[in-house]
Formats: sequence, C-alpha cells, structure tokens
Amino acid sequence: MHLEAQAIVLAAGPGMRMTTLTNHTPKCLLPLGTLPMVCYPLQLLQEAGFSDVTVVVSEGEEQRMSKVVEQYNLKLNLDIASVNTSHDPGTADSLRHVASKIKWSIDDVVIVSSDLVTDVKLQQIMDRHRSSGAALTMLTANNQPEFTKATPPGPKTKPTFNSDVICTESGTGRLMYAVAGGDYDEVITLHNRVLKSATSLDVSTSVVDAHLYIMKRWLVEYILSKESSCGDMGSLKAEILPHIISRQFMKEPTKDRSDRKLDIHDVMEKEEYDDLVRKYNSSVVLSRHHNSCQLDSRVCYVYHYQGCCVRANTLNSYWELNRRMHSLFEEVYPNSTWSIKHPSADIQERAQVSDDSLIGSGSVICEKTNITNSVVGNHCRINPFVRLLNCVLGDHITIASGCVIENSLIAANVEKKCTIKNCIVTDPNKIEENKTYMNEILEASQDFA
Repeated sequence: MHLEAQAIVLAAGPGMRMTTLTNHTPKCLLPLGTLPMVCYPLQLLQEAGFSDVTVVVSEGEEQRMSKVVEQYNLKLNLDIASVNTSHDPGTADSLRHVASKIKWSIDDVVIVSSDLVTDVKLQQIMDRHRSSGAALTMLTANNQPEFTKATPPGPKTKPTFNSDVICTESGTGRLMYAVAGGDYDEVITLHNRVLKSATSLDVSTSVVDAHLYIMKRWLVEYILSKESSCGDMGSLKAEILPHIISRQFMKEPTKDRSDRKLDIHDVMEKEEYDDLVRKYNSSVVLSRHHNSCQLDSRVCYVYHYQGCCVRANTLNSYWELNRRMHSLFEEVYPNSTWSIKHPSADIQERAQVSDDSLIGSGSVICEKTNITNSVVGNHCRINPFVRLLNCVLGDHITIASGCVIENSLIAANVEKKCTIKNCIVTDPNKIEENKTYMNEILEASQDFA
C-alpha cells in the first residue's frame, strides 16, 4: 500500500491545553503509557503497511523525533519536516510546510494527528475510501464522555467539550455537512443544496472527527494551492473540510479561469479506467459503479468506527488515556516488542506492583514500594517506602524514599519526602521536605520553554 499512498503525521501542535506539561516537552512526545504519544499513530501506519512516513514537528524538535523510531522499535523511515510554531500555525499551515515532500505520483494521502489513539484497522478505511471513489474519507467515532469529561489532577475546573456537528446521508455514510465544535451558534443552517442531495439525513452532535483523513492526491493539491479558496485557511478541520464538503454540491464554474479562483473542477482527476469499469462492470459484488450513471469524484464520506478511538488533545483525555492504557495497550499497539511491564525493568522482590500498572524500560522499583494503577515511565527510580496510587510518571523521574503520591501527574523529580495528592508537578524546586500538596500545579514561576 505504501506505493499507492503517502502518510503524513501532523505533530507540530503546541498543546496549549496541556498546562505546563509542554513547557519543555512537545505535545507529540508527552508520555502516553510508557511511549511517546506520537508512537500510536506511527504504529497504526506501520500496521497498515507503510514503511515511509512524513512527520511535521515544531522547529528544534527534529532530533528528538528522529530518535523515536529506534528507541521504540518501529520499522519506519521518518522524513521529518519542521514548522515555526511561535505564531501558533494551524494544521493546514503545517501541511503546506511539507507540500514539496508530497509525491504527486501517488493516488492518496493519509493525514493523521499525532494525538490519535485507536485500534481501528487503517487498511479497512483505505479499502472503503477506494471502493467508494471518494475524494475525502474522514474517520469519525462516538464521543466518549469518560475521556472528555474525566477529572485530571490540579485545581478543579469544569471540563468543557464543544460537540462537532456531523451530517451524513442515511445508509451511505456520505458526508454532507460538518462544523467543528465551538464554531457554531445555537442554530445551524443547512443549505438547500444539502437537503436536496439526499433522501434522508442523519445529524449528530455525539460523533467526533478523529483527525484522520484520506484524500485524493489532486484534492491535497487543491488545498495547498495559493490560487484556491483554501489558500488563506489555517485549519483543516474548522475551515478547509467544511469548504471541501460544500464543494460537492457546486456546479462547474462558467467564468473563464483568469477571472476566478482555482476550483475543484479545475484539478479533479478521474481514476484510471473509470469510464470503462462503470460501463462494463457486471460484478455481483456491489461497488460504487452499481446504479450510478454519473460518478462524482468530489464526493466525501465518513468511516465511522465504534471501537477505541480517542484523541489526547486535552488534559482530560490525556489523563484518562494514561489511566486506562493497561487495558488498551494490546489493541492500540499490536504486534510490538513493547509490553506493559518492560523486560528490562528491575522490579525488586519485595516491591508490590499491581497488574494494572505500566512500568517502562530500565526503570528500578525498589523494595517495600507499593504501586497501584499507575504508569511509571522509562528509566525511572522509585526508592523504598514509596506509595504510588493512580499516578502517571514521565521518563527519567526519581521519587524519594517515603513519598506518598496519589492521583497525580509527575513530570519532574520528587527528591524530598512529601505527600502529593491531585497535583501536576513540573518543577522539582517546588517540593519541600515533609510538606503536603493538594490540588496544585507545581510549576516554575517563569516559563523558559
């Protein structure tokens, strides 16, 4: 499949909703379980047969990203491109940054966000995309409140979730209308062209865009062209996709090309032998050619997946994914040499580690330590008489003897005996001996990121 399609992972997002966790670690490399977040979409692509993947990262993170493949036993060649994120570029801006790397000889481009965690089989989406002749296929999933409304450590705040509105044609999965959560008022308006193009419609606010798109190469060319209406759009989800979906219902422009912007009709390409297949296809297997007099190459579809499909794009979902990774790992990261408790971890004889805890490579769990329902990253040291309950520890973390830490996210060393409950720790200098911390974010007073 890698000869027919190209894969792009968008991993330059600054992670504005991750508090101070991203001050010194880019969002795509934040630990999720005992792996960097970006490993999950990379594994998804590898399982589907890709051997080469283009990854867009923020400037300065190229070297760290290049080490991911070797460190985590992925069999991929990464072509890494960087983008300046100081002005908070959108996903479309990141895509434009790799325009020169897109191979125009391929048929399809797979674009996936670095924060997607799913056990969907990408090959099945590709098959549906091609058999339907779609210009765009978008992966959708059910909204899962257990992730979006989870309560992370730190000061208590009410989680906010803005529902996407996704409208499909009943029975076919054709994507008729989509608007991102937060980009609409209390009332949305469906154009007559949409209503006339389907016998019946399914409108949902409980379905989410999973940020995995398969697009025809010519459609990506249109999106990236400065001459098209997409030229000034910064977001794939909020701006470009609604535009593309609406263009399904537009007629071919009558104005001369010199008097207007580039239109989809100007770049749209039919698949090779489309006319012949449509004319002579007598297969008993239903395909997009049956009962079709006019094949429209602009059509967009959704592939709706009922299984695990979550984005770690908020602190809420990131926290809950970590807590559940022990039960999800084999499904979302199949056929890997990585394991829930890495063989190289040193769990000493009198240490108590629950079955629902993850222990990373090279970590040392000393005697008389109790770890329950927690994630311990790679190359950590948990000293004697430590109790960890419902915690997530990043890589290279040391916990001092006697510490009691509950329901907390630890991204810095805790080198003094203390009690920490419901906190996020990103600065080791904020910890004092024998002190208790509750519902706080222990961060540096100045951001040096």
